[in-house]
Amino acid sequence: MEFDWAWTVDDLPGFAERVGWQVGSLDVLSPPLTTDFQVNRTDAQVFAASKAVYDRPREMKSIWFYVSDVVLDDPAVKPVLWGLFEQLAQRVFELAGQEPIQWWTRDPDRTVRWNLSGIVIQLAVSDASLDVRLISPAQQARDDEWDRRLDPDLNPDLDPIR
Repeated sequence: MEFDWAWTVDDLPGFAERVGWQVGSLDVLSPPLTTDFQVNRTDAQVFAASKAVYDRPREMKSIWFYVSDVVLDDPAVKPVLWGLFEQLAQRVFELAGQEPIQWWTRDPDRTVRWNLSGIVIQLAVSDASLDVRLISPAQQARDDEWDRRLDPDLNPDLDPIR
């Protein structure tokens, strides 16, 4: 949360060094980023613009990474993952010093979100994994605007897709 994000792919080397991760080439569409977590999927997904605009560095939209193993087809792990989700959400709450601004549940998925200065943090749990999403505030604002426009309760003139 204390990293000084510019939200460009140029942030990745400094961020990776700070948290002890490894970053690959920044010249590819999704620069490879590897966590140091002891989980079965250590790769992080970097979502970035496909090219620079007006000679500015490429915009980075978000980074998603797993903080648990990914376990498929094992209903016994759901309570464990949900417990880990609760612990991690409590830890982020303590570090952020504020309650999440949004949370939602759509079984088996649960998500919680904090809008902080310079970063949006989402924790998401399903019946298969627990992941963290670090999101650019500008990207989150765009996503929120799209959601607002698509919400039929907020936009009664829009026809729902059937």
